[in-house]
Amino acid sequence: MKFSLNNQFSSFHRFFQVPKDAVLTLVLTSLLSWGFSGSHSTAFAIAQQVSRRDGSSAQLTQNTNQQSKVLPKRIAITILRDASKRSNVPIRDLQITQATPKTFSNPCVFKFGEVCTREFKPIQGWEVNVQVKNDSWTYHVDKSGSLVVLDPKVSASQPTTLPKALEDSILRDASKRSQIPVAQLKITQATQKTFGNPCEFNFGEVCTKEFNPVKGWEVVVAVGSQSWTYHVNESGSQVVLDPKSKIQNPKSKIPNS
Repeated sequence: MKFSLNNQFSSFHRFFQVPKDAVLTLVLTSLLSWGFSGSHSTAFAIAQQVSRRDGSSAQLTQNTNQQSKVLPKRIAITILRDASKRSNVPIRDLQITQATPKTFSNPCVFKFGEVCTREFKPIQGWEVNVQVKNDSWTYHVDKSGSLVVLDPKVSASQPTTLPKALEDSILRDASKRSQIPVAQLKITQATQKTFGNPCEFNFGEVCTKEFNPVKGWEVVVAVGSQSWTYHVNESGSQVVLDPKSKIQNPKSKIPNS
């Protein structure tokens, strides 16, 4: 009866799923104990077969790893859409310059928190850099693409129009404080921003590094010869005037001495 070592090797590995190195060791040990003639040449042939299979497996693993380092197209599109919306720059004029797969240790780190606990609640995803005109914006996105966070340090200035409702709220407030008719007030600048936390939104000078973002606008209003700076949230429910603004009532009269 003719005995095929190659067949035995393949069958043993296929049915028992034993690591190839272990199978090779068992086969070589068997060769020595059984005393087959020409065992050295046979063992060498088997070793070559294992080496070839290991090489193929290693190549497959390498290819898989390389593929995992490629940012999925659907996530790239999601990020570019967000950057385009914030910057009002067409997607065709934006470019992803770098995408690095990362495991963020917890949601705070994922959201660019500067002071985070050591809680280990990992989020697998990507850190992505997008070229927006002359600026580089950094995004964090999870592997599913459902969570997309822009670094709050990025000044995502948008030349888009301030919503009319927010404009009216700000001008009414400025008119009430200055006693100047709304018709004589003018919004000279409106920049959409994400404030790091409520303290920053409220013009706090000494704030913690807590990351509790407030999305809204920074608006500059020409009030007479002055410029007043406002922060307003997206809904318009919070309108805050910079306390450094000097409020002068033009209708007030200086008492006669």
